[in-house]
Amino acid sequence: MRLIILTISVAVFSAAGASAWDFGINKTIYVQDGETRRGSLNSINGNIIIGSDCQVRGASRTVNGRIEVGQDSRVRDLQTVNGRIYLESDVYVRGDVQSINGHVTCKSDVKVEGDVQTVNGDIDLHNTRVGEDVTTYTGDITLEDDSTVGGDIIIKRSRGHSHGRRRPLEIKIAGDSVVKGDIIVRDRDVHVRVYLSEGGKVLGRVEGAEVVHE
Repeated sequence: MRLIILTISVAVFSAAGASAWDFGINKTIYVQDGETRRGSLNSINGNIIIGSDCQVRGASRTVNGRIEVGQDSRVRDLQTVNGRIYLESDVYVRGDVQSINGHVTCKSDVKVEGDVQTVNGDIDLHNTRVGEDVTTYTGDITLEDDSTVGGDIIIKRSRGHSHGRRRPLEIKIAGDSVVKGDIIVRDRDVHVRVYLSEGGKVLGRVEGAEVVHE
């Protein structure tokens, strides 16, 4: 987890020093409806709010703040340490979506080319296409409304946590949603239940989790 936080923090400071695109400390960065930004959006203690029908051609990164993307917008990597990420319908992400301490929510017809990852946050996907993996350490995962994960769902082992402290995790796959790869639980100290309902399925293996058919 420290490596991920360090990576995002260094990226924010590096981008701020390398270019004058849009960098803020203690302020929210707004991209108005229909606006195009050619560079990155970087904030230390502020939110990043991207309106509808926007294009952001660089990454959007904040250390302490949430990221919101409006309908029909096109963006690149989205990264936050302490904040949630919320994507409205028809958003296209050319890259990864990553939050350390916050939930990730994707609404209808969202497409993420890369990974969706949290450390301490739930992941809720509604009619969403994820090109690669969905990964978390302590968050629940929900796939609904014909969502697709092109790679694996992975529950990673958190370094340094004490035996027995982690709560049970739930992975819900419903409404004809599909995981094309495997479900892999790498932490033997956490109990994971995979709930399959309404046509939800896993095409690969389920390793280290209990499967419940509803």
